[in-house]
Amino acid sequence: MYDIQEIAEQVTFSTSNWRGKFQEALDKFGFAIIEPADTDDHPIQLEDIMLPLGDPVEYGFGTKLALEPLENSVNLQFTTKGMRLHADSTFNSGPLVKYIGMQCLTAPEVGGETLVARSSAFFDNAAEDLLKTMRNIVIEYRNRIGGYYKDRAEGDHPRLAPIQVDPDTGEEKLVVGFTDPKDPMRTHDATVVGYDADQSAELLCRIEETLHLPSVLYRHQWRVGQIVVLDNRRVLHGRAAFPNQSRKLIRLSVA
Repeated sequence: MYDIQEIAEQVTFSTSNWRGKFQEALDKFGFAIIEPADTDDHPIQLEDIMLPLGDPVEYGFGTKLALEPLENSVNLQFTTKGMRLHADSTFNSGPLVKYIGMQCLTAPEVGGETLVARSSAFFDNAAEDLLKTMRNIVIEYRNRIGGYYKDRAEGDHPRLAPIQVDPDTGEEKLVVGFTDPKDPMRTHDATVVGYDADQSAELLCRIEETLHLPSVLYRHQWRVGQIVVLDNRRVLHGRAAFPNQSRKLIRLSVA
């Protein structure tokens, strides 16, 4: 079992030595960090890292998205609020995402950390009864942003097992997306099928609490120029709030 801070040190590379070891870190730990070198005359670009990993995922906005607060936005992504842990494109309307890359252009002084929770660490730390329960449930997701989730015919919403075996890696992975049912800007609702509201909330809270254990969750404090790459099949990710701060990341996902 690894200490999360030791992992962060093992998966951090400079722009001068990231090739080769970078992919090994992604396969082993599910994320990697590339630090800009102070002497770089030609700073590395996000595309340099991401395009060798796969084909860019095309969304309605294109392939690259600027993640920054937008005035009067009704989309949680473009606010200073936090985002709960989730896996991208598992239940959204785009293609299945393998890797997510983010490069920092503006870093907040306080808050705004990217949260990374490793599936393998969750399985190492979760109580046996919790894992047993999770292997016997499905979670229903209901879209609250048009065109984002794979909502089907009326009443036929995506239902997914929270623990699955990934066909690419052959490893077990978590397939969940947490939400705040009291937040009017939430992207979706999530409920355990067959549970009443209180039972569902209690179980989802227990899963989320385990994911936030210090041995499972890594909090990445951004610096300008850094690139973080996530293996969407091996980690969940989220964001800490950064009220009254500036923060801008460029995101590029590949399939």
